[in-house]
Amino acid sequence: METTIRRYAQLSIARGCGFGALAIATVMVGSASNLSLFLRSGGFATLLMCFILLIMAARADHVPVKRTEVWIMLPKESRPPVEVAAPLIARARKDYLLRFAYVAAIVASVELGLDLALSVGRLA
Repeated sequence: METTIRRYAQLSIARGCGFGALAIATVMVGSASNLSLFLRSGGFATLLMCFILLIMAARADHVPVKRTEVWIMLPKESRPPVEVAAPLIARARKDYLLRFAYVAAIVASVELGLDLALSVGRLA
């Protein structure tokens, strides 16, 4: 049961991050005429997504289990009791929120680092 919950938690968080990445990519494409603005807007938007994921991870224990997408994705006939599922779902959600926040932080740092290198290169 725990592996099923973790799989659904990963799918749920990945789907949300995918939609966030689509929005960030749209903003970046809109500013593609200026490479520095392209990288900076993507970097700051991805950093914002990272912070949102960190806040969600910090609050994962306080979200009612029946309001999570993971609970909704579980087939009704194989759902464990709420008392059993609540800590499993909270832990799985927190783990994947932190994992995706880590990836978002790396992507943001690469984008902002490239923008910084581009800006410094123009000064030299």
